[in-house]
Amino acid sequence: MENVAHALLGRRIGQLDVFRAVGPRAALVGLVAANLPDVDVLLYAVNRDVGTWEHRGFTHSVLGWPVLTLGGALVSWRWLRTGRYRDHLALWAAGIASHALLDVPTTWGTQLLWPDDRRFGLELIFIVDPAFWLALGLLPWWLARRGGASSAAARSGILALACWYAIAAAGKALAVHQAPEPVDAVPAPLAPLAWTAFTVPGPGDPEVRRYWLTPWSCTPAGTFQAPRGPGWDAVVSTHAGERDAWMSIAPVILHDDVHEGEGNLVVVDLAYSSWLAVDTFRFGHHYTLAGGAVVSRSGDTTQLTR
Repeated sequence: MENVAHALLGRRIGQLDVFRAVGPRAALVGLVAANLPDVDVLLYAVNRDVGTWEHRGFTHSVLGWPVLTLGGALVSWRWLRTGRYRDHLALWAAGIASHALLDVPTTWGTQLLWPDDRRFGLELIFIVDPAFWLALGLLPWWLARRGGASSAAARSGILALACWYAIAAAGKALAVHQAPEPVDAVPAPLAPLAWTAFTVPGPGDPEVRRYWLTPWSCTPAGTFQAPRGPGWDAVVSTHAGERDAWMSIAPVILHDDVHEGEGNLVVVDLAYSSWLAVDTFRFGHHYTLAGGAVVSRSGDTTQLTR
């Protein structure tokens, strides 16, 4: 989830009466705690590979949370000189936990069991969702403007967020049942209660079929080549190709003219295809092969069109 939502939830947690002993800056402490796991984006300064592999890794895991909580609480307690250490510890624990509560329901998932690189994600909500800003930002602000206590306004915002989670979960369950065959589904970008669904190809299935789903409709949205074949094998045998495949939710082959180890392969991720431009893919790569090996790779940030 993007950091504005993390900041809003952390702020609301800090405004709850249960954390009043931390003092008047409890909301600021909650905001910092809720965002701290994303400090791992600094790993991109080392290099892109390290940043890609390790984002949502240690700092987002059950091993990292105690380290961040204990250290963060010590810093805020000594800096603010308010309350007891355990008061700060409780707020930091809640703030750090809130980060996972926002990340796990999104598409890309979180490495909760790091160093195991499996990602856990419910795929209910897109990583940018204006409903979070309304629930955690606008609603508590409006209630406070009408004379409500900040703690009560914060509780209302958190409750509104929980209701939105429930609506999204129910909506996805209904949407998946609209598909004519078993599918996986991820939230469509900036399209609430809409999902991009796709089949998971078995050993004998050369195709991936895509659908646009809502709780009340299903629209076929194209058939694609499953990620297999000599070109794909050559790609995933490289470090960069292995990383690309690991990052993809639903990789498919958009173009394949590889013959006897020579040619081009274009791979895209259906999970990030847009409802606004159905044949445009934000995340994909163009690989050129020669002699059975990948000799060039491009397309990290360019849009690829079918």
